[in-house]
Amino acid sequence: MATRPRLLCVYQHAPTPGAPGIYRHRLYLSELVRRNWDVDLIATPINYMQGTVPERYAGRPYVREVIEGVVHHWVWASTGLHRSRALRALNYATFAAAAAIRGSTLARPDVIWASSPPLPIGTLGELLAKRFRRPWMLEVRDLWPESAVSVGWLEEETLIYRALERLARRYATQADAVIVPTPGLAEPVRRHGAAAVSVVPGAVFDARRGPEVRRRVRAEMGLDDDVCLFVYVGALGVANGLQMLLDAAVEVAADERIAFLVIGDGSDRRRLEEEARARRIRRLRILPPTPKEEVPDTLAASDVCLHLLRPDPLFASALPSKVLEYLGAHRPFITTVPGTPERLAAESGGGFARSLEELVAEFRRWASMSGDERARRGEQAFRYGLEHFSVEANVRTLESALMLAMRSRPRP
Repeated sequence: MATRPRLLCVYQHAPTPGAPGIYRHRLYLSELVRRNWDVDLIATPINYMQGTVPERYAGRPYVREVIEGVVHHWVWASTGLHRSRALRALNYATFAAAAAIRGSTLARPDVIWASSPPLPIGTLGELLAKRFRRPWMLEVRDLWPESAVSVGWLEEETLIYRALERLARRYATQADAVIVPTPGLAEPVRRHGAAAVSVVPGAVFDARRGPEVRRRVRAEMGLDDDVCLFVYVGALGVANGLQMLLDAAVEVAADERIAFLVIGDGSDRRRLEEEARARRIRRLRILPPTPKEEVPDTLAASDVCLHLLRPDPLFASALPSKVLEYLGAHRPFITTVPGTPERLAAESGGGFARSLEELVAEFRRWASMSGDERARRGEQAFRYGLEHFSVEANVRTLESALMLAMRSRPRP
């Protein structure tokens, strides 16, 4: 093996610089670069939340860009992935084809990392492993095809479901190593056939902003300091459970101590905006996504953050990246998801609501607290995040999984 091991990672929805999204892969890949790895990343520049391409990449079939030491290979894929299931499938297929073409022409890696969903990325991992005669590692960020059933895209006992299930099991059994981003996914992936699964979650950073930032942002929103601001930042899709928030906001509309801010985009955003206007929901704003670097300022203006998902057993095992952002911003959070999110909220000083009635009660409970008590809960949340989700520990686990894959299939 060369002095500097080389990694080829395929992750379809890596965000472009400044775009909203999950930066976990770039963080860990850049850490591997600092640990003397050479890293290529193949992704599409399509903004996942909006389904659009940033201007600097628009109309270009391929862009090479080095970000934090990681060589990004932005390849073309069809857009409109949120408009229909057919367009989503086309987006997956065109990315897989473009990534296969670009990946097969890069310098020979020592190991391939294929990150799913979309599920067909597993096939791409297999193909690139055969092309280069190198091992590959599968990352399962979301359990497919089970997740497709939970959001209504598929029905069990259909031919396509069974075909996707066979694919998922094949990937889990054939990959030389398997990682997941949350402990709750480890056992389901083992049931898919993985012999061993490593957990590599996101990381918590200190993203606290000073009181002057909080005052400025709240003044721009026209909020007095004694108003308890609840903030949701993330996707506005069918699985995200924002309907319960709208219903709860109606229930507490007369309480002048409470305000809401929703920032994000997705397939359900337009409907949510129309319903909020039709119901004349007071003190609730829905805004488009903000650049990544501005999110900490928004969270500084908040008092409590929100993690909302519609009821589904699959979500009980999730460790959402937005929760880690909340902890890094020194903010407690309320979740509507039992299981891992509920446990994290309880242990970090936040709250849990399994129903509309409980969510309304949570809003009133937090609004009744003093500002000092909410700030104390925020510091508790931050300490919890640092203790359980450090970058150093996660990168050690990731590097160990990559080395395990490399040892399992020696170089020819």
